[in-house]
Amino acid sequence: MSELNPDKLDKDLIRLLKVDGRAPTAHIAEKLEVTTPTVRSRMKALIEAGILRVAGLVNLSAVSDLTTALIGINIESRGQLSNQLEKLTSLRQVHWAAVVTGRFDVIAEVVVKGGTEDLYTFTSIDLPTIGRVTHCETFVVMRSSRKWLFKPVGLEDW
Repeated sequence: MSELNPDKLDKDLIRLLKVDGRAPTAHIAEKLEVTTPTVRSRMKALIEAGILRVAGLVNLSAVSDLTTALIGINIESRGQLSNQLEKLTSLRQVHWAAVVTGRFDVIAEVVVKGGTEDLYTFTSIDLPTIGRVTHCETFVVMRSSRKWLFKPVGLEDW
């Protein structure tokens, strides 16, 4: 990954791709008032720098066979919280996780195929594999707005 400091043109390009990641480069170039090769080279540079990724997203509100939950987790970390965070994010059901302030050490967003039985399996079997989980509280997402995400890793057969 190379280092790149996005300028106004890069940010405008990203903004347009956010609306339609499949927009033709000629259409984007016209809107940005630049040439098509400029758009292509800018996109390539942003992708190589790890700033941009163009991908298909799933609208979780529009599908009924995926269950999303936020899980607050307390971990007896003994100075190893970063390692346990890495273990947590390597679990296939975890979309993202972050060390946070407040009553939990970590908050994770989990997506499972199926319903509460799959969520139960995650919290009772998979989650403890990260080690020293002392408490967790699960919040099932009943409805959300503007929630698009990459197809969760581990759900390739979905």
